[in-house]
Amino acid sequence: MVAAIDSGLAFFREVLALRGYRQEILSADVANASTPGFKALDLDFAAALDAAGGRAGTGAATGPRRGLWLVDDARHLSSLRAASAGAAPAAANFVKYQSDSEVTLDGNSVDLDHEKVAAAENAVQYEAAATFTTQTIRMLMLAITGSGSQPSNGG
Repeated sequence: MVAAIDSGLAFFREVLALRGYRQEILSADVANASTPGFKALDLDFAAALDAAGGRAGTGAATGPRRGLWLVDDARHLSSLRAASAGAAPAAANFVKYQSDSEVTLDGNSVDLDHEKVAAAENAVQYEAAATFTTQTIRMLMLAITGSGSQPSNGG
């Protein structure tokens, strides 16, 4: 029975880990907005969640709104691979360059407005996933302990 409860919560664990990892990527983009030659990155969240759940890439329609290209230079991911330890092990394989960003004269492709909006949206989605997780755990606890609406009296 414990395995069934754990597997039911595994989805929420993966979502929270991937949302946290995406927030780190977006924060790194904002931090490097004035770094010459820095290319904006993002996590293909739908594909990473599908891979973490063992499903083949079914999230094409629910993926990020902006175009993404696969990151092929390991130097761009060196710090992010270490940060993905809490996320799904293969999450770093779904970090991609943002292809719709305009590149400035110094080679930087970070659009601060887009990054701030994406980070705020991701934070709201993280909070929603955390709330769903909390409510699921509360429902499980209620199912285990019985009716929780009556206060317990010692006598």
